[in-house]
Amino acid sequence: MNPGLIARWWQFLRERHEPFGISLMVAAFFAANVALARPAAAGADPVDWPRLLAGYALIWLCFLHMRMFDEVKDYAVDREHNPERPLARGLIGLGEFGTGTLLCLLLEGVLAANLGWPVFVSYVFLLCFTLLMRMEFFVGDWLRPQLELYAITHTFSASMLGMLIHAVATGRQPAQADDAFLLFGLGNWFVFNVFEFGRKTFGREEEREGVDSYSGRLTPAGAVALLAVNVAVAYALLWHAAGLRFPGGATSLLLYPGVVAALTVVAGGWYIARPDRAGARVYRGTVTFYLLAYHVAVFAGWYSSLP
Repeated sequence: MNPGLIARWWQFLRERHEPFGISLMVAAFFAANVALARPAAAGADPVDWPRLLAGYALIWLCFLHMRMFDEVKDYAVDREHNPERPLARGLIGLGEFGTGTLLCLLLEGVLAANLGWPVFVSYVFLLCFTLLMRMEFFVGDWLRPQLELYAITHTFSASMLGMLIHAVATGRQPAQADDAFLLFGLGNWFVFNVFEFGRKTFGREEEREGVDSYSGRLTPAGAVALLAVNVAVAYALLWHAAGLRFPGGATSLLLYPGVVAALTVVAGGWYIARPDRAGARVYRGTVTFYLLAYHVAVFAGWYSSLP
């Protein structure tokens, strides 16, 4: 292989899909969804580690292909407002990038097919939805300025990823998921909304002309309120899912994620009081931590709640 090719793609990953951080986030997300998909009894089913590792690889690749779709979708805007990004500065040509995306999708398809029909069906649903995202649901000119609506239509993919993980963990079709997992899987949507709304919230001196942000559209207090609503909905769905999965009570499953969720509220209050660059960085850092820590807390709480 051409070393230049490897080096360029590795540089792209470092800048736009940082391998270590993404791998940790996907591992936590995968583990939490596998946990809630399984029966609430220690050792109820033997763990098929090769299957789970293949499933993890599939989900990692799905996150990658969504990142790649976004890079192409945002190419024209990035050339104007973010010329330092890999595609915008010509690190990788569009033709080469398209070939890389196709290879990623083919590898996903092979993995999904080898994990069984329920996984393949779930994957096809996810793929179709991400293709619609790539085309901005064919209403991009109208949708793009609606920043909040744009975000929530795209982050629904997190719930579909949850259903794909359910199929990996259980070998069952999405329609066969129980109510506990359906509630938790829906909660994935709101958890990713929290990250999406938080990462585009800035301090006063960070706002840029022509670049939309939630803080610019809604004021810092409004942006924090929007995020807090999604934190609360995600936690409420977890609460109901925990009650169904553990009828006798699941204190740890609710306590650990509750502490993580509370941190975003504290950081939001700090940012409202200090809507400058430093306050915004603390807020964005806490929200990024939330995306990882929430799922770690769910898994830890589930494990502690097993009889």
